[in-house]
Amino acid sequence: MEKEARLQAIYDTISKSEGPVSGTALSKKFNVSRQVIVQDIALLKARNVRIYATHKGYVCSPERVRRVFSCYHLNDRMEEEMNAIVDCGGCIEDVFVKHNVYGKLEAKMNISSRKQVKEFIDSISQNQAKPLTDLTSGYHCHTVSAQSQEDLDSIEESLRKLHILQEA
Repeated sequence: MEKEARLQAIYDTISKSEGPVSGTALSKKFNVSRQVIVQDIALLKARNVRIYATHKGYVCSPERVRRVFSCYHLNDRMEEEMNAIVDCGGCIEDVFVKHNVYGKLEAKMNISSRKQVKEFIDSISQNQAKPLTDLTSGYHCHTVSAQSQEDLDSIEESLRKLHILQEA
């Protein structure tokens, strides 16, 4: 199979899949090494194809709209905040704080379901970890993606009702 045809076929396979597609599965399907798949994925990404590696394999991400929400709450409301976002169809892409000394400190999250929220909260608890927001006494921002501006507006309203949203 020619390289361009393989690139298109890789994209088609990943984009039409119900879940992540492993590099091993792709290498078997296209009869190439795992390293060739990694290189092909890099080429697709360089062409601005929205393919992401997850711990379970590659996924395509549909175009989504994004908004940054400035928030404030203490640690005991973290789960409530995150559930409000995912319940309205949002994906919490990251959390970041603006520290007076270190500048912007950011952590990728990619949380889009109550199950993932619970796993994150449990992980914080089990590891006795401190949330990034501890550095700024609860002030933080989230980049949130959703399928529509209406979903983002719904998230904003939910955070406002919970008195978590920091108005500009």
